[in-house]
This record gives sequence, C-alpha cells and structure tokens, in this order.
Amino acid sequence: MKKIIFALLILLVFGIGGFFAYKNIFREKPRNALELVSTDAVLVFETYQAVMAWNQLVTQPVWGRLSGIPALQQAEQSLLFLDSLVGRSGNLERYLKGNQLSISLHPVGKEEFDFLFILAMPQNSDFGLVTQLENKLGNSVSISSRNYSNVKVKEFRSKENDKELTYARVGNLQILSFTSFLVEDAIRHSQNNALGGFKEKHEDLLEALPIPTGLGVIRLGSDGLSNFVKVVTMEPNHLGLDDFFKNKISANLELKFGESRILLEGLALIGEQTNMGFSANSQDAITFFEDFISNRTAAYYQYQLGRIQQIFDLLDTEFTLKSTVLGEIDNGLIQQGFFNDFTGHIGLVYLEKLNQEAQDKLLFLGTKDAQRQLDLLEKFTIGYEIEVDSSRFKDSYRGKEILIIATEEFPAHLFNGNFLGFDNTYVTMFGNVLVFGNSIKALKIFIDDVANDNVWSKTLKHKKILEDLSSDSVYDFVLDISRFWPNILDASSPNWKSFFQKYAPQFQAIDKTFVKLYKDGNQLNVRLELSYNPSEPKLGQQVVLVESSSVTFNDKLIFGPKSIQNFNDKSVDFIIQDEKNNIHLITNEGEFVFSYELDGPVISEIFQFDYYKNNKLQLLFATKNFIYAIDRFGNLLPDFPIRFSQGIISHINLLDYDNNRDYRFFVSTMEGDLYLTDQSGKILEGWNPKKINSPISIKPAHHRIAGIGDRMLALANSGELYLYNRRGDAELGSPIRLGESLGTDYILLERGSAKETRLVTVTQTGEIVMVNFLGEITYRNQLMRPDRESEFHLIKDQKDDRYLFAVHQYNKVSILDSDSQVLFSKDIFSDDLQFQYFSFAADKNIFVVLDRNQGFIFLYDLKGNLLTTRPIDGSQKLEMKFSAAQNEYIIYVVSNNKFSEYRLPV
Repeated sequence: MKKIIFALLILLVFGIGGFFAYKNIFREKPRNALELVSTDAVLVFETYQAVMAWNQLVTQPVWGRLSGIPALQQAEQSLLFLDSLVGRSGNLERYLKGNQLSISLHPVGKEEFDFLFILAMPQNSDFGLVTQLENKLGNSVSISSRNYSNVKVKEFRSKENDKELTYARVGNLQILSFTSFLVEDAIRHSQNNALGGFKEKHEDLLEALPIPTGLGVIRLGSDGLSNFVKVVTMEPNHLGLDDFFKNKISANLELKFGESRILLEGLALIGEQTNMGFSANSQDAITFFEDFISNRTAAYYQYQLGRIQQIFDLLDTEFTLKSTVLGEIDNGLIQQGFFNDFTGHIGLVYLEKLNQEAQDKLLFLGTKDAQRQLDLLEKFTIGYEIEVDSSRFKDSYRGKEILIIATEEFPAHLFNGNFLGFDNTYVTMFGNVLVFGNSIKALKIFIDDVANDNVWSKTLKHKKILEDLSSDSVYDFVLDISRFWPNILDASSPNWKSFFQKYAPQFQAIDKTFVKLYKDGNQLNVRLELSYNPSEPKLGQQVVLVESSSVTFNDKLIFGPKSIQNFNDKSVDFIIQDEKNNIHLITNEGEFVFSYELDGPVISEIFQFDYYKNNKLQLLFATKNFIYAIDRFGNLLPDFPIRFSQGIISHINLLDYDNNRDYRFFVSTMEGDLYLTDQSGKILEGWNPKKINSPISIKPAHHRIAGIGDRMLALANSGELYLYNRRGDAELGSPIRLGESLGTDYILLERGSAKETRLVTVTQTGEIVMVNFLGEITYRNQLMRPDRESEFHLIKDQKDDRYLFAVHQYNKVSILDSDSQVLFSKDIFSDDLQFQYFSFAADKNIFVVLDRNQGFIFLYDLKGNLLTTRPIDGSQKLEMKFSAAQNEYIIYVVSNNKFSEYRLPV
C-alpha cells in the first residue's frame, strides 16, 4: 500500500512539474511588440499609456491646427469612431491601458510611408474587443479573411471611402496597418529570427531603457531618419542635415507636454557610446553670438566645445578635401598658430531665403584675438607682396573691412569637411568674433541687421530661446519653421512639395524647433522642443492709422523725408525740402536742427560722408547745377557748393573704394556724360568725360566683384550697360546691349565670382534680362505686355537685397515676384504712380503704391491685402523703419506742409 501511495505521489509530483515545465518552457512566451518591427522603421513610438498620451495630445492648444494634417485627422476620427463602437464608457482605455503599444513608421512605396500598430497583450488575454468591433461594424464595411504563412489575416474595407485595414493576431500580439504588406512583414519577423529587426539593430537603446517611461518613448536612429529625408527630399543638404546623417546617432526620447510646447527628451547615443570624448565649454557660446544672430535667421546651429578641434570628432563627413588646399592652410595658417586663439564656440546661421534663391550662410567663430587671426587670413589670401591689387581681395561696407577668400569651400577645408556651402568666403570681425559669409550679400545683410539692432538679443520674442541657449550644452539647434519653409519646399520631391504647400499652415503651427545635446555626468542627453503660439494666428486685419507725431512747416514740402544717422547717438534724423528750396534737418522728436536755402530742388539721394576723417558725418547731395556738402549745424564745407559747369546733373553717387574715406563723386549729366571727381570736385584722369550718348536710368555705381576687382557701372536709357575699371577703361564687351530701352532700376545678385554674380533689370518693353560680369547675357524672359503703354519697373527693397516687378497699366497694377509669378493685382486709376518695397524679414514685407495724382499712399502685404482702413495722405515717397523691440513698423511721410510719423503694429 505504501508503494502504491509512493508511486502515486511520484506521479503527482512529476505531473505537476511537467505542467509547470510545459507552461514555462515549451509553451510560447509572451512576445515584445518591438520584435516584429523591421529594420527599415523610421522611428518607433512605444507606450504603455496610449490613451493618456493621445488625450493629452488632443487637449494641447495647438491640436486644432495640427489636426488639419490628413494623417492626424484620420487618426482622431478613427479613435473617436472606435470609442463609439465599444460604448464610450472607457472600454477602449481599459483595453489598452498597461499594455505595450508600438507605432512604427515605414516606407511603403517610392515616396510613401505608413504606420504599423502592434499591441502586446498579456498571455491568454481576451481579444474579444476585436470580435465586438467586427460585429458592430455590420454593413458599413466588408470583412474578408485569408491565410498568410499559416496566420489568419483579416481585412476591413470601408464601403464609403474604399479604405482597407489589415490586421492579424500572432500569439499575444495584435498587428494592424492600412498597408497589408506591413502586417505580412511583421508576421515574417515573428517566424524568422534570422531576419533581424529594429530591436536587434538598436539593442543599445533597449538596454538603456527596456520599458518606456511616462507617456511613452520615441526610439529613433539617424539612419532611419536619413532614409525618410532622402525619400521626401531631392537634396538633403539643402536642409543642413547631410553631415548629421553620416553619423550613427540614436536616441530614446520620452514624450512630455509643457506650456506651449511639446517635449521629447532622453538618452542620446553616437555610434554605440553614451559618453563621447568631448567636453562642453564652461562659457556659454551665446554670450559671444547673441548680438549677431539676425532676426532673419531661419536655422541656427551652435557648438560649445572645450577645444575647437573637437568639431572634427563630433561630426563625420564624406567631403573630399583637396590636398593642395590643405597644404596651403597648414603652411599659411595652422603652423602660424591660427587655431590657438579659438575658444571652441561656433555658430552657424542659415538666413531666410525666397524660393529658388541661393542659401546665404554665416559662420561665427569665437576667438581670443580676432584681429591677429584676420591678419593671418589676409596674408594667407593676398600673400606678402606689396604691389598687389587689393581690390580683388577686399571690400568694405558700413565701415567694416571685408576680406574675400576665393578658395572654394574654405571653412570645410579648415574644419575637416564641416560647414559646406561656401563657394567663396567673405570675412569680417566684430569684437572677439570672426564672421564668415558665403556671399557678400549675406555679410552685408548681417552688418545691416547688427547696426539696426535687428538681432535676437534686442527682440523680446527670442528671450526664451536665448535663455535655453545659455547652458552647458555641447550642441544646440534652433529652427524657425516659417522662415525655413522655402528650404523645405526647394528640397522636397515634387509629390511631397505639393503636400507641404497644401498643408503649410498646419505644419507651421509649430513655430520653432529646438534641439539641445548636453552631458549629464558621463551620459549624453538630447532634448527636442517643439514650441507653438497657443493662440490662433491673427488674420490680416486693416488698421486705422493715427499720427503718433507731426511737424508743420510754413511752405509745401517737395522732397523727403530722407533718413540719415545722427553720428552723436546713432538715432535717426530727417532731411526735408520745401517749395522755396529750403532744406531742413529735423530730429526724430521733431526738433529743427538747421534750415538752409539751396539754388533749386534736390535731385539726388542724401549721402553721408566723413569729410574730416574724425568720425563726424556730413551731408552730400546735388541740385541740377551744384554739389553741396553741409555739416550737421548747417554750415557749408570748404569750397562747397561746387558748381558743375560741365552740364546739367542728372545723378550723383558717393564712392569710397577701400573704406579709407578717400572719397570720389560719380556724376552723370542729362547729356549722357560720366565724370569721376575727387572730393574737391576735380575731374580725374580718364573721366573727362566718358560719353555714352544717352541719359542714364539710375545713378552710376561702383561694385567690387570677387576675383576681378572694381567695376564702374552705368545703365543707359538707350538699352546699354557700360562697364569700366576705375581708370575709365572700358571692359571687354562693353557696352552690352540689354534691350531696346531702359528706364528702371537694377539689382545685383552677388554670388562671389564674376561669372555667377548677376545684374538683373527689366526693359521698357517688359523683358527681364540678367547679365554677369563677364559680359554674358544669362537670362531673358518676356513678361506679358497688356498694351503698348504698359510700364515695367524693377522695385528693390530698402536693403538692395530682394526685388519685385511692377507692371503698370493705366487702370491696373500687377506685382510679380522675382520668379515672374503674379503676387497680386489692383485696380488703380492713375497715370502717375511710384512704387516702394520694404522687406524686414520673410514674413514682414510691405509694398507701397504712391498715387501722386490723388496724394494717397497705399500699403499692401505681398498677398495684396490693404494694411490700413484708408490710404495715408502723402505726396512723396515715404521712409519706413521696423522696431524689433516693439514689433511695429514706423512710417514717415510728408503731405502738403506737414511731416508725420505713424506706427503700424505687426
């Protein structure tokens, strides 16, 4: 009996043990959802709090705008529909809560992507909710089933929109996608471990954070993002991402929500390391650069390194370095200690651009001795020869000397292939910062904006960004979505470009993206912040303008206001002339400084120059017969005014070739003669005169072109472009026949070399012409000519940076962009119109129409919206400034005998 009992006991023990062995060893274990995600995933969002994460997302103030994007709109509608089917009593939340949900993004076609959803349930969980949904959908969908690799696959097809949803169950995993082969691919990964997957590829991410925290974690790698960007764009480097993708970077980013921002923060890995061998500089880089970051900035990259050489290790690049250039840099710079003075602070700026424009870039380098390094760069560029034409290598602007380095991709050769996009490099210095520009235009815009306080440090809306940049981070990146949008459109493939154009307002609901890479002990962390304005954007509304100040004169005003700089305090003053030919200098507060009677109306611009070379500025201008120079107190300078007996003056320009205050006057006459004089009015050899036998359409000018030096330029009304050197010798091919006749302005698109730099104008018959400084016509395009009386104008902005075209019929005005596309048209019945264009940023543009017949000034945005409820009274072209601190335009006009100031809020 005991033997029988013992035998039964042994059987019972082995039976129980066998049951547990089967349950724990032989039976299939619960699987992780990430095991079925393939390696081509762009990113994976993993969460155990799916409903909570979704609910927090849709309650953010920005959701109303973001939900216009089709994928997000569909997701919201689908979840609301599912919730209604399961009873709207929290059943869906109870079903998902605490269970792993993986949402991964995959390429599914040449230019298409879709999501794969995988829900991991506990073993033996009830999947009855799926059956419940099938039953409730009823006749609204057709349901079919098939087998794929011995797994039952079901497909829902909506009878309304023919949308197909595929789902299957593999063990404890429910798989779902709107693209069937993503489900099939997940099944293959469930059955074949040799395929490998996202989990194996990014094993380091899973080891660092096995289970998501908070609302969930986005797991991503630079290779997946690279594949996404390469599909969406034609030129990844247009977005400044090329070097980033060449480095194996991955991250776990926890999803959080803050005030007016969406946050993603967590561990970053470069290669397979969490601790790189570089260190952050203890001094904030932003303290070097905050006064130099223009409000026109579309993207800003900042490096804050212990040593500048660490940039070589931080980023890997495939740029092919030229050994000859490297040798020159080594001999002329590195061996001379060029790198010794760098502090490790680097800033890279992408300035905003219009569609199809070349990208202007600026590179800031913090240094302990900028002048010494600039001297080394000058010796590297020009050499040690004394008798060298420095005009080929130097320029100046607003008192800043600019060095021209014609070495292609000079910064990239200097920094091991980083900072591409500098065909030529233009260098200046501000304090302890060297500034490299990739075009003379970029550097001039930068100098203007610094001088006008149009920078981040002077703007309240950038205060938060500057605070975030003031930290011990190694790397920071700030992207202004709306300003960077033209880059996105330019780089996008045709299909994606149309998508981005259609949903631009939705994408631009996120106004800025901020990325920070920082060290936390031995760990490298990344923080991604998507900020937005919680309030809906204001639609264009007309404003009732009210004078903020005014000054009344005794006589009617016929000239001005022309703004000048007060050299004492850098404030703005104004020159105005009345019908009795008195000119008046008044301050910004309306106080009279002086009045002086001239022999006739002013026919030129008002120039300022430092005649005595003592940093005090005097005024220079012309009437038809005299050249005047007057100091700030209304006193004539010695030997002025100069009677110009050679003819009736039509234009005058003030030149200072080398920024050494050795001035020249470039004068044209109504007869078509060009004269160049010194600052005493003495005509220089070779210019007595240069006869072009036609009046000119705009003041003669001097331009310095990289590689060829100085060029003197005149556009004749008869349709020719005349080019001379400083001695008055005609350049090869001059004059260049541009068209039948000319009568408007031109703009210079400065891109470095004589071949790439373009002069753009439009003829009186409406033909747009571009010519380079080798004398080659590079472009012609005939605009639509409504009738023979139609007038065509090229209108530059106040910085000579951007331009538009105006087509004026008697009863209509059409405004075209630089690509000849119509921006807007207005019915205006007048035969005496003048136009102005003010551009302070990509989103701050005003087009001005002055109707001299009625004495009205109309202000439009570039969509043709009238910005004021009624036109401003005005008889002359206006002056306009923009206050970044107050976020408003300041407008100065004259009408009859009154000078007025208006303020127009943005």
